[in-house]
Amino acid sequence: MDVLSDVLDTLRLESTVFAHGELPAPWGIRTEAHGDFSFHIVAAGSCWLDVDGLPTVEVASGDVVIVSRGRGHALRDARDTPVQPLEEFLASGGFASRVGKGRGTSLVCGCFQLDGLPGDPLIGALPPLMHAKNLINDVAWLRESVSLLGHEATSEEPGAQTVVNRVCDALFVYVLRRLLEELPRGDTSWLHALADAQLAAALRSIHDKPADPWTVADLAARAGMSRSAFAAHFMKMVGEAPIEYLIRWRLRKAATMLRATTAGIAEIAKTVGYDSEAAFSKAFKRSIGVTPGAFRRRAEAA
Repeated sequence: MDVLSDVLDTLRLESTVFAHGELPAPWGIRTEAHGDFSFHIVAAGSCWLDVDGLPTVEVASGDVVIVSRGRGHALRDARDTPVQPLEEFLASGGFASRVGKGRGTSLVCGCFQLDGLPGDPLIGALPPLMHAKNLINDVAWLRESVSLLGHEATSEEPGAQTVVNRVCDALFVYVLRRLLEELPRGDTSWLHALADAQLAAALRSIHDKPADPWTVADLAARAGMSRSAFAAHFMKMVGEAPIEYLIRWRLRKAATMLRATTAGIAEIAKTVGYDSEAAFSKAFKRSIGVTPGAFRRRAEAA
């Protein structure tokens, strides 16, 4: 099982492209903190990015940046250029009123809405800024996709939003791949556990067969480590004990099934490793905050 894909399947990822085009200097845009992940693609030219609480970084042609939710940020053509609130910028015509003649910065800007359950392992592990340098130039099909995004974002053709979502979904995964390749050594998080060969083997076992009656000794054997060393290393990297992670993942899988299928609660309970529907319901409410039936009704209403 591809662990990252398995986790992404439990999220509802929706994308919005709200601006695209070329900006001739001078220009500056400020976005206040909000509940979505912002992304910016620099198709040509360059600019400077200021994320609240982080050092200023230069974003070059071909780069993709994703700013985590809850972080305000600003983009500008030069370090000292004043910024305009995004809402004012768009209200004044935004990109459409400032198109240059090939000498500006070409941008595609949008948001990712990640709808996950509390304590989602991926969302909690994402850094405040993901900067995939030269990604658009390194991945051939992404170069064509940038222009496609710009076209479909303003298209009234049937299925335009679906096209935008699918391309942005793939873009998000490519940024995550680059992030995994460049994780700094010594840090700890769920993403670092994915990049750790021994822990990754144990995580794959859990995600392959979440209903199996795994023990710490079983998972340690999959990782090729002693029981005590594995338990300590897993706790350090992931932030919780192996069996706690297993239980939480079973319930996340169950929540996804409740939201996306019509399978009965007893069937779902068995699929994720619970022989008793009552025991499953109790564990689900303790972890998710509501009973499985209530969770399904809320999902259907939403």
